Amino acid sequence: MSLSRSSAPLFAGLLLLLAAIGGCASQAAPRQAAAVQSSEPWVDEDFRYRIMPGDELVLNFLVNPDMNTRVVVGPDGRGVFPLVSGVMVAGRTPEEASRQLTTAYGAVLRNPQVETLIGTYGASQIYVAGEVRTPGVHPIRGQINAAQAIASAGGFLETARTGKVVVLRRRARDNHLLVREVDVRALLKGEGRDDFQIIPGDLIFVPRSGVAEANLFIRQYVTGLIPFSFSYNFDLNRNQ
Repeated sequence: MSLSRSSAPLFAGLLLLLAAIGGCASQAAPRQAAAVQSSEPWVDEDFRYRIMPGDELVLNFLVNPDMNTRVVVGPDGRGVFPLVSGVMVAGRTPEEASRQLTTAYGAVLRNPQVETLIGTYGASQIYVAGEVRTPGVHPIRGQINAAQAIASAGGFLETARTGKVVVLRRRARDNHLLVREVDVRALLKGEGRDDFQIIPGDLIFVPRSGVAEANLFIRQYVTGLIPFSFSYNFDLNRNQ
């Protein structure tokens, strides 16, 4: 799903928030803005989690189960694996690491078949902003989707635009900023087809509903100039 034009005005503020969270240099802002405006479509590869330093990997040896072990990936991206020493696994998907380690262990074991899983995430944090009850940094455990990420932030406020939640993600291979809309309202009803895994580092932004934006406009720009009554405000909410 590509980014709709109606959501484009949200992203100037989102970029500032993302830069503040990630400590990005100010000169990178024009490149980030261009990346958002281009709204490059996500592909299947962008949904796959890539191993990061600090992650704990679970190695299952299908032919040699006595070799099963858990290894923490070091700050340099390498894991110190039994018999094969340091192997660079950071930046690879678990499937790619499985093939890489199967090849590495082929030098010391006969017909090894290594399955690599993520035991725990080393940088297991996401950022939830906008119309949620507790915006900020939130830890995640295991696999979650956008609806579950918002639940971890206390759920939606009444002013939330639940059908156009925005997820921002940096693509590992080129640091490109990707943007994706998801209809969380449909997910909560069990009707969502655009479901995907939220991974550490993602930023989930919940915009205001049209009603909330209208009421904000009235409070900021109209109240005091034209004496709107509470009953008018109620009618505005009801008619949206």
